[in-house]
Amino acid sequence: MFRMRRFLVMGSTACLALLSGCTSTPREEQIANFGRTARGLGDATRLTQKEWATYQDDQRYLHGIARPDVRIRLNLADPAQYRFALARLKLAGKTPQNSPYLFEALEQRHREHVAQGHAPGLLPPEGRDLAPSAEIKEVHAFDQANAGEGTKEANDGSVTATSTIPGGSYYTYTDANFTDVTGYPLSALAWVEEFDGGEHLTASAEANLALTRLGRYRVSTYKVEDSEDGFKDSYLFSEFGTPPGTTSIRPGVSPATIYAPVDTVLNDNLISVCLNRTWTQDCDYDLTGTPQAIKMPLKGEIVLTTPEHVFDQAKINQFKTDLAAGMATYDVGHLRLILTNAGGGCDVTDGNLIEAKMGQFWNRTALSADKKTFSWDLTGAYAAFFDDGCRQVQDDVKLTLKIVIPITDANNLTYQTSVTLTNEDLPRLAKSFKPITVTNSCLAAGTEIELAAGKTAPVEALKAGDRVLNPHQPSLTVMDTAIGTETVPMVRIRSEAGRSLLMTEMHPIQVMARGMVQARALKKGDVVLTKAGPSKLVEVSREPYAGKVYNVKVGSDTEKLALGADQTVVYANGFVVGDGQIQRKYESIAMTRKNPNVLATLPGKWHRDYQLAARRK
Repeated sequence: MFRMRRFLVMGSTACLALLSGCTSTPREEQIANFGRTARGLGDATRLTQKEWATYQDDQRYLHGIARPDVRIRLNLADPAQYRFALARLKLAGKTPQNSPYLFEALEQRHREHVAQGHAPGLLPPEGRDLAPSAEIKEVHAFDQANAGEGTKEANDGSVTATSTIPGGSYYTYTDANFTDVTGYPLSALAWVEEFDGGEHLTASAEANLALTRLGRYRVSTYKVEDSEDGFKDSYLFSEFGTPPGTTSIRPGVSPATIYAPVDTVLNDNLISVCLNRTWTQDCDYDLTGTPQAIKMPLKGEIVLTTPEHVFDQAKINQFKTDLAAGMATYDVGHLRLILTNAGGGCDVTDGNLIEAKMGQFWNRTALSADKKTFSWDLTGAYAAFFDDGCRQVQDDVKLTLKIVIPITDANNLTYQTSVTLTNEDLPRLAKSFKPITVTNSCLAAGTEIELAAGKTAPVEALKAGDRVLNPHQPSLTVMDTAIGTETVPMVRIRSEAGRSLLMTEMHPIQVMARGMVQARALKKGDVVLTKAGPSKLVEVSREPYAGKVYNVKVGSDTEKLALGADQTVVYANGFVVGDGQIQRKYESIAMTRKNPNVLATLPGKWHRDYQLAARRK
């Protein structure tokens, strides 16, 4: 990306020159291997001088009727909002010629809003369908928005907008923009679009704050999306820095010190969260007390590094009071879990409410005596709780904590910014958390495992160091064991030889014609591998199970050198089944598998847009 600070711009008439001078041309916007996703930078020369002036006027109008940090759906019956949407897309290079269905869908939404009789202004509440909820949901938000308070480089602003939707979308467009509070551009518009995806998208813009004398900044993001829920859009903006009309020295904030969540066991650069399972060797956090939900401990601190600044105790107290009373009408940050493969996100709650709440976070914060250190402690009984539906087992999840931090100085000049902690790489932001994965899968108690010595033992009796029989090597070492519970009905299989096995739906088993298959995908007639050879399944059924479930990981590093793919297997009641390592592999594959032929799964209405996007040079 071209850096903005190489340009010196004087006066507001330079806006167009600024944006065209620092952005890529349409030719530069092509991506090397176009599959589903394209990214680019806006180019203001795509708008005429008159269109640019109208776009700025419409944007000021929109910011006058909407509130910062409150997401809205645009009222396309309002001429100003409809013009704004079209101009925003045109800045990104989207036109009716190269994106015909996108603009057809926008026009259809425009006609619907007109037919519904919406007057200019915001849509009525029932037209917004954006009420806060703790359940898994579609998300459009800012991951980060700051003026570089955590960097040493002067005049360095950054914004990242994120988008996700449960199950994905047919099409998603999301952008991010950074201006001063008057709308004067400090960055190029950054945009991303994806066909037959939408599970996890981000758009990031970097800003040169030296292009304005003002100390208050505004970031904005616009999104259009088509999914099973229909064609919708949304818009969000946020402001930070000094109060309007004032300036002050930018505060400095240290990198966060993280005490939780951390990699506590193997130091393998991975935080392993065991959902209803306790791996004895590599489970960093055990969630067996919350059968379906994810509960995550968080603890850390940040420090102000500029001598003249302290955290604003009065404002922090106001945050706590207003949140407790349910009256907060401003941004206090968010704590969110995003399912990067399945799509959708969950905001933190207290486990008893249907609405997302940040009150529990702020109630567990504290300031040092000198008000230079801000800390939080959500551990033990106070660990962050996410809704039952927000789990993505056997794969990584994205955890983001965005903390709005109010600051003041000796002259009582206030300043507000935010600090973002995440396990995802963002521009100008190093990862704060290590990668996080959620894992489970098991066999029912009483399942007999073949040992190397020729005997069998119930799976619950196995321990690290035991040796089990393996069809590819004389024996393998048990490296780890897990115990847990299962709330989903388990899969019962029975072979023509009379063997029977009860396992969780995600446990892998060797099928002759298909290789490793999750138990939930088995069907009557499948031929599976057993100790005695191939055997046909005569029964595949589901049954509730209230007992404990168990799993093992087998094969030392040395032993695995002699094995091929998917060979860390054991005999369970005589069936060849995968261990915990194989199970994780296939769950991850199942969640990320996409047909490489996008047009094979993309609805026909989007085919032309996709083909034209792929041809952009």
